[in-house]
Amino acid sequence: MRIWVFAGICDKSDLLMYLCKILAHSGNRVLLLDAAQEGKYAHCIGRLDPSMSVTEFSGFDVACGFENFSALERYLNDSGEPEYDYLVIDVEKESFLTQDVWELANAKVWVSSFEIAGLMKGAKWLEELSMKYKEQGAPEFQRVYLNVVEDLTDDAYIESYLSKAQIQWMDEPIRIPWDEFAFALKVENEHTGRLRIKPLSRRYKRALMELMHRLTELEQRQIRRAFRLAERRQA
Repeated sequence: MRIWVFAGICDKSDLLMYLCKILAHSGNRVLLLDAAQEGKYAHCIGRLDPSMSVTEFSGFDVACGFENFSALERYLNDSGEPEYDYLVIDVEKESFLTQDVWELANAKVWVSSFEIAGLMKGAKWLEELSMKYKEQGAPEFQRVYLNVVEDLTDDAYIESYLSKAQIQWMDEPIRIPWDEFAFALKVENEHTGRLRIKPLSRRYKRALMELMHRLTELEQRQIRRAFRLAERRQA
């Protein structure tokens, strides 16, 4: 099982659900783990039965309500279900993952928007995480910047908040542009309990495909095919 950790104090739920849907339509068994502060995913997927810890949604599974990673491991061991190909974790809770999980992760991605409160909290969180890695060396992170507004938001602005953290940044950041249609689609998806991808802008889709390309071993043609399958209304 490949583990992807998406860290950062911002709402990345729509990004990660789009990513999981594409992964699922590339022939993988995918679990999205909610370790965000507000436990938002139960509302995003319209979970009808609160007693269900893992819920199928749009071709992948979503795990909600686990206190820490060890609790999820116990659940999966007891379930008898086949192993997942990918575990995608949205983590905002500092204590949720052990250092072992951070070290085992196949990919670590720092996701940030430009809101000042999230930047300040995230900078402190990342600095403390990097201190735990002192003996192993600086951890390597990919970067994704959300809600980028051209000419108004600058990468250097985010990076100035993160300068104290001993992190090794990989590649150039992936920039997810802000547009009103993406926001409207996010709201529509949440209220209808569906996950439509097709209305996203070309720039948003290109950013998603670039993220898939960086994190997987899939070829571009395989990613495009999975994207087309995920876009279908009935998918």
